[in-house]
Amino acid sequence: MTKPYIFHLGETKNSSGKLNFWERSQLPFEVRRAFWITEVPEGGVRGVHAHKVDNQITVCLQGSVKVTLEDLEDNQYEYILKDSGEALYLPRLVWSTFTFTANSVLLVLSESDFDEADYIRNKEEFDKLKDGDNEKL
Repeated sequence: MTKPYIFHLGETKNSSGKLNFWERSQLPFEVRRAFWITEVPEGGVRGVHAHKVDNQITVCLQGSVKVTLEDLEDNQYEYILKDSGEALYLPRLVWSTFTFTANSVLLVLSESDFDEADYIRNKEEFDKLKDGDNEKL
C-alpha cells in the first residue's frame, strides 16, 4: 500500500517574490481535475472521507491546514501544510480530515474526474475495509 508523503514543488525566488510550479515529471500521476477550497472558517473541518480509486495531491496556497490521515493498516499521519512549495501526496484508501486556519486556500489536484461513487464518507464503512472487507470496491 502506498503511503502519504510530502514532496517539494519547483520554486524560484528573488526580490520581486516567489513563484512555485510543478511539471509533469514531478507528479506521481496525470492530473485530470483541480479544485480549491476557500472561505473555511477558523477551525473548520473539510474532507472527512476516503477515496476508493482516486489519488490526490494537496497544496496549501495560503494560510495553513492541518491534515490528519489514517490508512487501512491503522497507520496515523499528521501534516501541517503551510508552504506553497510543498505538496502532500494523498493515496487512495486513506481517511483524511483537513482542519483550516482562517483565510486558508487549499488546492487539490486529482487523478480522476469527479465521481460520487468513489467516495467513502462513512468512517464505519472505511473501518470495515481494514478487516479485509474489500468486496464493495
